Formats: sequence, C-alpha cells, structure tokens
Amino acid sequence: MANGYLTFLDYFEMRRRIERRLASGRLFFLHIILFAIGAGIIGNAAYSPYYYVGRDYFIYPFTGHWVSLWSGILLVHGLWSFWQSGARGGRREAVIEHEMRQRVQDDALYLSQRPKTLFRLHGLLSDDIRKRYSGIPIMLTIVFLNALIWIPWTVTGQAFTSFAWQTALVLVIPFISLVLFNGWRRAGHEKRLRQQLATFLDENDDEEVDTYDREMRLGDDGELVTVEDYMLKQKRKRA
Repeated sequence: MANGYLTFLDYFEMRRRIERRLASGRLFFLHIILFAIGAGIIGNAAYSPYYYVGRDYFIYPFTGHWVSLWSGILLVHGLWSFWQSGARGGRREAVIEHEMRQRVQDDALYLSQRPKTLFRLHGLLSDDIRKRYSGIPIMLTIVFLNALIWIPWTVTGQAFTSFAWQTALVLVIPFISLVLFNGWRRAGHEKRLRQQLATFLDENDDEEVDTYDREMRLGDDGELVTVEDYMLKQKRKRA
C-alpha cells in the first residue's frame, strides 16, 4: 500500500473540511451548562435567610418567568444546532456530497476514482459523522424536557411555587450520565474507525488499478511527478 498512510490522512482532512461546514454543538453544550449554573444560582437564592418574598411565594414569579423564557431560547438554540449539524441526515449528506464532488473535480483524492470506491467512501463518511454528532440529539432531548417543565409551569400561573426549580434538578444526573456515556462511545468509535479505514484501504489496494498510475501522475504542465508532489501542488493552488 504505497500511499495508504497518505490516503488515511486525506480521509481525516476531508472529514475536518466537512465538519467546518456543520454546527459542532459546542456552543449549544456551553449554553446548557450556563443555563444550569444560572438557574441553580437563582433558585438557590430562595433558600437564603436574607431572601424574603412574603406571602406564600417560593420566589418572585417574574424570576421564574425569565428562567422559563431562557429555557425556550435554549430549546430554539438546540433545534438550530441539530438542524445545522451532522446529526440531521439531510444536512450531513448535502455537505458530504458537496465536498466529495469538489475533490473529485479537482482530482484531489488519493483514493481510486472508481464509483464503487467513492460510494463506499461516502457511506463511511456518513456513518462516521453521524456517530460523531450523536451527542446533539441527546442534549436536544434533555433541553426539550427542561422546557416542558419550565414553560407550562409559567403559563399556568404557578411561577411562585418551587415545582420547576426542584423538578428540573431531576434532569441533571441523566444529562451528565448520557454525556459521559456518549463520550465513551465516541472514543470507541474512533478506534473502530481506524480499523475500518485500514480494512478499506487494504481492499482498495487490491482493486485492479495500474500500480504505476497510482504512483505517478502527469502534472498540469505535462511533467511526470509523484503523487505526493502532485497533491502538494494542488493544495498550494487552492491556498
């Protein structure tokens, strides 16, 4: 496999280019953490001996209204992140198709130009990116349940009670557990991916392709150059 390792690196470069066109979900994750901290600080203030609202209020209702509004904004942020991320099939396939079409047109792939190989590469990329973005649907589900607690609580006029403040705490442990589990699963996926790529490259190397053509190419000026030099020139042009 003369250019196997370079092909291996080329795959990860292609994946990085694709992911730059997708919403990563990092800002969404940070928004969730900020909401949890903010709501926690506000809710905890109601237990302070210096906080007195009078009557039977747990906390001033307008405070609950603002946190409920925030939970709605967080949900909208989550929906946008999901829509623009690799977790949504339509968006993922469109970006992969655009990147592969561009690189095939530029003749910037180490991999074979054979349709069978390109279809397999497309499928591998799609499955890889789907799994890498699998945390976004998990976070979106938690955020949806969170909004389902806060918004009806406010709309029904119960914002003076402690219901939402206490019930929302139930989501903390599932959220942390799911994030940790997804991180562990993603680490395992990266390991399996490298094994898949090794198998993919071995099988691709066995295709009936002229070995000399894989090693040498004609440059744009008609000069015979190695694949490495050819790819370097192509990248310099795009830069």
